[in-house]
Amino acid sequence: MRLKFCKKAWVCLLAAPFFVVFLAGLASCKREEARPAYHISAEYVPAAGILYGEMTVEVPNLSEEPKEEIGFALYPNAFREDAPCPPLPEAYFSAAYYEGESFGGIDVRELTGAKAWEVSEGGEALTVTLSAPLASGGKAQLSMKFEVMLPKMDFRLGIGEHTVNLSHFFPVLSEEPPAFSSVGDPFPAERADYTFSLTAPASYDIICGFEGETTENNGRKTLSVQAENVREVAFVLAEGMTCTKGEADGTPVEYWHFRKDASAELSAAAGSLSYFGEQFGEYVYPKYVVVETDLPFGGSEQTALSFVSSSLRGDDLIAAVVHETAHQWWYAMAGSDEVRSAWLDEGLAEYSTALYFGAAEGRYRELVSAAEGRYRAFVSVREQLSDGVDTSMDRPLSAFSGAYEYRSIAYDKSVILFDRLCEVLGDKLISGLRRCFSAAKGKTLTPETLISSLSSGMDVSGIFTSFREGTCII
Repeated sequence: MRLKFCKKAWVCLLAAPFFVVFLAGLASCKREEARPAYHISAEYVPAAGILYGEMTVEVPNLSEEPKEEIGFALYPNAFREDAPCPPLPEAYFSAAYYEGESFGGIDVRELTGAKAWEVSEGGEALTVTLSAPLASGGKAQLSMKFEVMLPKMDFRLGIGEHTVNLSHFFPVLSEEPPAFSSVGDPFPAERADYTFSLTAPASYDIICGFEGETTENNGRKTLSVQAENVREVAFVLAEGMTCTKGEADGTPVEYWHFRKDASAELSAAAGSLSYFGEQFGEYVYPKYVVVETDLPFGGSEQTALSFVSSSLRGDDLIAAVVHETAHQWWYAMAGSDEVRSAWLDEGLAEYSTALYFGAAEGRYRELVSAAEGRYRAFVSVREQLSDGVDTSMDRPLSAFSGAYEYRSIAYDKSVILFDRLCEVLGDKLISGLRRCFSAAKGKTLTPETLISSLSSGMDVSGIFTSFREGTCII
């Protein structure tokens, strides 16, 4: 009996280190899977042009070190009169500011759960000092009230001529101080869980990409939604809009508009949603919503929700619908750093658009050639104006001189890059993009993940390097 007991004890002792490692692994996995959780209640008051909100956010410390401060990005302050730069390129001012230049901003009040807090001089960042250091693996809870003065403008955040667009309107957790930019998507959008309720006058439709419960009381309507592991939750408010409905492989598709007939646009949304699902991987959200809304240019992507400009018509509108739909794969489901590597999601979305029109209408080569023509024209103009031209792709938004350069590099040159890869890889390009999407789904896509996914059978890192560093000849 004693020998048997000793044998069991010895086995247990041998197993103990492995058991500890196993538990540590579980703890590590749990820490990696932990996400911030936002609980937000907001109400839009049209008479004041203000969105009043309350927010409680649970913040896990996923780092190995204690954390003394927590940062938030305050994107609405990009619309302040004293903001470091305008929220969009000046070329779009006349289209965006329908009643003359207008300003907005966000005011944070009654913050609890911390020792101190401060808004940066430029207004872009809120820094919260915790009452005590937050240990690695721990979780802090902060509550605050905020008021967003919405600018009167046709843009992704603002009171438009026909719609109210609400994207990135609340304080958003940010590891680094954000930098406002007039080009691209200059806001952080890390993955989180959301419980959201938005209230507006009952005459408004509250449009969102997530299913929820709608209630009405005392002339007000409230939509309550929940979403897990998403980059953001956004809304459009509108009166008298029409919703045309369809589906794509069992996924409900909604197309909101003010026109008599939007069957072609709905078909493009549903058709491209189905096509991208077949090519890259399954669409994971419960529905997909596209809204023709007040924007001065093509479109703007949000999770499960796409804005397209109501001023577009015909082929331009269809192209915007397809491009923003592609962003559901290359932005929403597989995110990326849009500030430092803007070419990644924009290039993949634009190239995916070319693939779709190639399959649906045989226009792949036409669209790639158009991108090449625009890019060569950009290089030619810049070479005539200066001794050289920077064609590197890996640079932050702040390094772009304006919308023309941003479009030429992030969109057009990226399309050329993926077309060159197609010439080398052939059908293996699509299988590589499927691997890339699978690896990055629910996470943050990096250029390294893309390169390794496409290099499984043939090393294409050299092609990427020449394009990203600007040494290739096009």
